[in-house]
Order: sequence, then structure tokens, then C-alpha cells
Amino acid sequence: MITQVFLTGIQKIPAQFKDEKAFNCALVENPYALRGTLGDNNGEKILVVFLPFLETRHYDMYSYLQRTTKNLKTFFVVNELSSSMRVKLKNHKDFIVLWKSEEAHLRQDILAYLEGKHLELRQDKRENIAQNTMLSPSLLPLGSENKNFQPIMGGQFENISLNGSCLKVKTKFYSKKDFVNLTYQNPQGEYISIEGQVRWARWNEIEENQELGVQFLTQG
Repeated sequence: MITQVFLTGIQKIPAQFKDEKAFNCALVENPYALRGTLGDNNGEKILVVFLPFLETRHYDMYSYLQRTTKNLKTFFVVNELSSSMRVKLKNHKDFIVLWKSEEAHLRQDILAYLEGKHLELRQDKRENIAQNTMLSPSLLPLGSENKNFQPIMGGQFENISLNGSCLKVKTKFYSKKDFVNLTYQNPQGEYISIEGQVRWARWNEIEENQELGVQFLTQG
């Protein structure tokens, strides 16, 4: 039976879900109608809840709904989180929580979950940014994860935070745990150089580029 994805907290189904073959989507405008809607389906279900701010009352309500609904997993897409809620989400991994700035990748995250991959809340929300960057060999001492040869190539940030970034490069070269150096120009015109490590890498067959998740190891 095909997975059912239910979305609440938004006005219409995002365009990224159109023509998706891996799951079916439905919009539930009234969150209090979820129990009846979800109970009608016995297959695997994903509930995506869009919230400006995740509060304790939301956590308790959806925890109960998830516990009492068979085969249900809840995703939250949020603008902000309090420090106490971040700690709670880290200690009790009942939900998958994404920042609003990651919404463009929601479809890919759902597919990754369905493939059995583990998704964790990022420490910081990332701001969308269209910014070119240059990837070059790491300046850190060589370790076992460094390749003997690393080319200098251009890339483009998709988003960026204090601790990391997602970016794209045209060549399928980098692997998880590779060390890289990123150089880019900030809004003030200054050139910033940051050391980082690739935390995940995947090939986008449609766009024909490699998508990288890089954790920053130094500050520019």
C-alpha cells in the first residue's frame, strides 16, 4: 500500500509534491479533524505539520496522536524553537523536525525517511542564499579521510548557517568525511575562508550535480 502524506498548517499542497509517485498527498485544513482522517487509513502515514513556533501544547497533542494512530510518523516544519524545546526534541526523538528554511527539501527528506535514513534536527536554522563559493584542498593536516588529490572547483551555496551549509558542485567527486576549504565573498565584500568536513553527499540526477552537506570546522 502506498504511503499517505497529510499536510496541515498550510493553504495548499507545495508544488514539489506534484507528480510524486512514491507517496500520495492530502491537505487537512483543520488539525482537529486529523484523528478521523488518519484513522481511515491502515497503511504507512506521514503527517507534516507547519508551525511558526513549536510549543509544549503542540508537542503533547501530536505525541498523543502519534502514539494512538497506527503507522504514523510526524514531521514538524518550524520557524523558531525555544532552547528548552530543542533539548526536549534532542532527548526524545519521537518527531522529525525541520527548519522553515529547509522546506524546499521536504520532499527529499520524506523520501530519505521512507528509505530508512535517519534525519536529525539541525543545530541552527539555515538561511537561503544564492552565493558562489570555491572548493579547494583542505588546509588542515592531512588525515585518513583526505584524498591524495583534491581539485579546485566552483560551487554554489543553497543555504548557510554559523555551523554549516548545503551547496552544489557540478562534479561527482566528494564523499562523506572529506575535508574541504570553502572560499566565498560575504555581503560586505570581504573574502571568507572556512575549513569544513562533508557530512553527507548525494548525486542529483535531474540537475546533474552533487549536493553536499558541509559542517564548518573553523570560523571565517
